Amino acid sequence: MRYRPLLTDADGTARTVTAQDSRLTKPIASAKYYADRLVQHISDNGLRSSAVLVGRNLIWPYCEWLIRRGIRAHEEFDFKYGLDTQTPIPIRNLETSAPGARYAVHYEGAAIPLIHKILRQLRTDLSRFTFIDLGSGKGRVLLIAAQYPFKSVIGVEFSETLHGIAQSNISIFIEQVETKTCPTSLNMDAGALEFSQFGNKVVFCNNPFAAILTLRVLDNLQCSLRKTGHQGIFIYLTPIPPTVKDKLDTFHLIAQGSFLSHFGGFQKYYIYRINS
Repeated sequence: MRYRPLLTDADGTARTVTAQDSRLTKPIASAKYYADRLVQHISDNGLRSSAVLVGRNLIWPYCEWLIRRGIRAHEEFDFKYGLDTQTPIPIRNLETSAPGARYAVHYEGAAIPLIHKILRQLRTDLSRFTFIDLGSGKGRVLLIAAQYPFKSVIGVEFSETLHGIAQSNISIFIEQVETKTCPTSLNMDAGALEFSQFGNKVVFCNNPFAAILTLRVLDNLQCSLRKTGHQGIFIYLTPIPPTVKDKLDTFHLIAQGSFLSHFGGFQKYYIYRINS
């Protein structure tokens, strides 16, 4: 094996390696070292076991590469159109005194390819539906949904800060991209939204808030559908609280799938039809 040299300052003076820098002085194994280890593993455990080992060690580096590529693609999306949709914002940096703050989770935008994938799976006449993103944050999902022929596209966001960013993103985006409709961002608590005003609706949730508020929203949605006879489609991206999953499982599951989160690991999405 070979080792990296000790760290030096800009003037060439050697300095003591700190704990933070210790990873830089770890041994760098050559390709021959790993090849020898693989040959030995094949000899000791057989080809099948070795193939499984190689697969396990390759999958996560590949996933990490996909995550980095996805993050870079969203950064390029923002740069191309002059937007701000990628940077996560922790709750402590938002309006903690707002009514919806105690139920909120930190902002992270849903992946653009995933949004397209989900919307293409709806396979219904979108012009009869209003798209509603609960916890719409900076409005990335709204920008993508506006490229589909929905009757209207609405975002609901409790944070005035995120709502302001979303409005700016919408204004900038629609000047550069031809959309089917102009999205609208509403600065309000999702629990206070009157669903019946929107007719048929597709409701999108990217794990936006705590279970107690999600259950309240689902009750409000179901109640409005019963009153009006409108159709409802509900989309949820995990992680999902068990109580919310139990409630959703009482509805008709249209489709589901998995996706690689930019924050590591695989997550799921579910698409339900909520009957009136």
